[in-house]
Parts: sequence; C-alpha cells; structure tokens
Amino acid sequence: MRPEDIPVLAMLRQSMGYHSDRQRVIAENVANANTPGYTPQDIAQSEFERALNGATRPSRVTLQTSDSGHRQGTPVSSNTWRAGYAPDSETTINGNSVVIEEQMVRSSDNRVRFETALSLYRKGLDMIRAASRAPGA
Repeated sequence: MRPEDIPVLAMLRQSMGYHSDRQRVIAENVANANTPGYTPQDIAQSEFERALNGATRPSRVTLQTSDSGHRQGTPVSSNTWRAGYAPDSETTINGNSVVIEEQMVRSSDNRVRFETALSLYRKGLDMIRAASRAPGA
C-alpha cells in the first residue's frame, strides 16, 4: 500500500503542496518589494479548498481492467493553484504595494500550517510502519 492510497495522507500531501506553492509566491513578493508598479500576489485559501473538495468527493469514473493480473489505477489530481493579485495595505509613490511586514506575517502563518501538515503526515506514516511490523519486533 502506498501513502497516496490513504485519503488522509493524500490530503495532507496536497496541503503541503499548496503551502509550498504559496510560500514561493510570498517569496516572489518580497523579492519584488522595490520593483516599481509591482502588486503582490497570493494564492487564495479558497483555491485550495476547492481542490480539496474535489479530492474528497468520490470519483464517478473508474478504470476497467481486462485481466486479473492488471493493477487498478488511481486517478491523478492536478495541483495547480492560481495566484491572484493581493495588494497590501499601502502603496508607495512608485506604485509598489508590497509591505514587507504583511508579507512576513503571511509567510510565518503559511510556514506554521505547512509544518503542521508535515507533522501529521509523518505521524500517519509512523502509524503505518508500526502496524506493519511483526509482533514483538
């Protein structure tokens, strides 16, 4: 059994992917803090929630096998998030609306959420390892 076959672990992996992509977007905002006319971007939580809802609904399409030796496939979900404009509270004279302090708060919150998902994922794998060991081993 693979970790992707367990729905909770699959959702935690998707959560880590979302937070990883969001951290990249926040880092781009910080890198462009002095770029004239730059508007910061962010990946909305609703994008992740929409993808998560799609992952938790049972799939209506199933794969058919023609031989008993064939393995049943698992559908692959696409983890593409759309970054949208998310201007911060202030805009400078040159048109840049990145506020470093606000980006750092977003980054810190995002890091905590990523680490929480990672910790839960590791605990899930530890439980699988413990359950698969021989008694007394």
